[in-house]
Amino acid sequence: MQITQPNKNRRKRRYAAPIGGLFIGLAVFGVITVVYLCFRLTGQILDNSQEKRMFENLVRPLVMFDPAPFEQPTDIAPDNLLMYSMWSTLMGEKQASYTYGETGELMVPASDLDVAAAKLFGPDVTLEHKSFGDYETPYFYDADTGIYRLPANLQLNVYSPEVESVEREGELFEIRVGYIPSGVSWQTDFSGGQGRPEPEKIMNYIMRQTDNGYSVVKLQYPEDAVDPAQAYAQQQAQLAQQQAQQAAG
Repeated sequence: MQITQPNKNRRKRRYAAPIGGLFIGLAVFGVITVVYLCFRLTGQILDNSQEKRMFENLVRPLVMFDPAPFEQPTDIAPDNLLMYSMWSTLMGEKQASYTYGETGELMVPASDLDVAAAKLFGPDVTLEHKSFGDYETPYFYDADTGIYRLPANLQLNVYSPEVESVEREGELFEIRVGYIPSGVSWQTDFSGGQGRPEPEKIMNYIMRQTDNGYSVVKLQYPEDAVDPAQAYAQQQAQLAQQQAQQAAG
């Protein structure tokens, strides 16, 4: 039986409708997929930013005072351990609970420093409680009461941390931290745009994840950084060589 032309057109239209719907469905699915991936990418960026801010707060008590590199926390000088633990305490959750003495000093229990030290450096660190600091910023320790007394208005010229990257390997985290000098603000270029201030130096903080958060286990120079002592030695060697050449000439 021969199919007439009108029947052929009807069949084409009948097949075209499902195929057209299929393409529309695929297009809609593609749009939804792209939107979903964009949201996931944005969420990952935000999560990473939150992670960086968290690590900045954790290392801030150390970055403030520009500590020397160390292989383990027990290598840190006792007075420096007290300093880092003190400021970790002052910037911690209990900062609003500390009171002032009759002469205006801020009073901080030594036991709170012990807790801060264990959280910041791990259980192997033991603080030697005593007075420390200098004439301008004294931290007086009262052994009878177990209380530290601090000046009410402390003015410090310190660094601020800016985490540039976070890399994880097992339970260890390598945190690349930029040191922003005190008083440095966002920079404005000639077009009126603003840029982040440049760090004065970069250090790597190696941290371990624990049941109570994260603790600092090592502080080191990045592989692409120059050790200041090594750079100074090289400069002195070059200067001596130049002086020897001038003397010989």
